[in-house]
Amino acid sequence: MTTLHDTINSSNKPIHEPTSTIVIPVLRFNFTSSIMNELSSFSKLHKDDTRVHFKNAWKLWIQNNQQIIHTETLRLQQLGFTGIVIDKMFKSVRYYFRQKTDAPTPQPTRKVYECIHKPLLSAIDQQIITIIKNNATSSNDGKNASVSSISPAYAFEMFCTDNFNLILHAIRIYYSTDTDTDTISKDMIITYVNKIKKTYKNRFYNIRVSIAKKI
Repeated sequence: MTTLHDTINSSNKPIHEPTSTIVIPVLRFNFTSSIMNELSSFSKLHKDDTRVHFKNAWKLWIQNNQQIIHTETLRLQQLGFTGIVIDKMFKSVRYYFRQKTDAPTPQPTRKVYECIHKPLLSAIDQQIITIIKNNATSSNDGKNASVSSISPAYAFEMFCTDNFNLILHAIRIYYSTDTDTDTISKDMIITYVNKIKKTYKNRFYNIRVSIAKKI
């Protein structure tokens, strides 16, 4: 019988202590809700204009809204945005808001969610919180605080090693095996480990972001 420990170890890379620090960058530089409302209103008002009339109306809008444009520019620059803010605004009104419809978007059929063993989820959350806090670091300038110097992949390997029996028990519940003597195939183990790996990485990211906001 292939054991859970053998399967996990054979399907993962060797554990190495990470040497780089994980930093959570700003991936999207969004406008404030007030600016979004202004841009949306402008776009709706001029959505049927010709290209020339649209640009003339935009120039007039810029002249009449210099203060809020200046404030928004400073805010985005402080977040690290290096582009031209007024160009970003123009692209939003010209190509995003003009094509946006108020009609509700049809919702795709959701897949049936397969629950993971609750004690296992609880153990995952507790281990993630502990391991992030125990490996928390910050940059020298104090401005870009990072949450942890440990990677999700490394943390997951540690979780599997430390929670061998709990994972084994969860697999038996998931596949409805009757006794501890029932055979658990290698495919069953791999399928379930991959299932909790995806859940683990999602929860790791969400918890890391939540902790980062409190720093």
